[in-house]
Amino acid sequence: METFCDILRAIGAGAEKPTHIMYKANLSWTVMQLYIKSLEAQGLVIASSDDGKRLYHLSDKGFQLLNQFLTIREDLNLHHES
Repeated sequence: METFCDILRAIGAGAEKPTHIMYKANLSWTVMQLYIKSLEAQGLVIASSDDGKRLYHLSDKGFQLLNQFLTIREDLNLHHES
């Protein structure tokens, strides 16, 4: 769950390109691709293309989930270094 949220947080913070998401979420390329596909399938992340380059954005549902996760983590006083 943390990994999904790390990816959502990276995208929500402005990372659009796969390599930027990978570095911000501290993941390997292969792992990041698997998680991104899952997030797309769930309608949390939307992929677009710009000059043949793939870019990712959060859907409204993705923003809602990210905000819920951050609120819960804050309520539990859990701090995640990233």
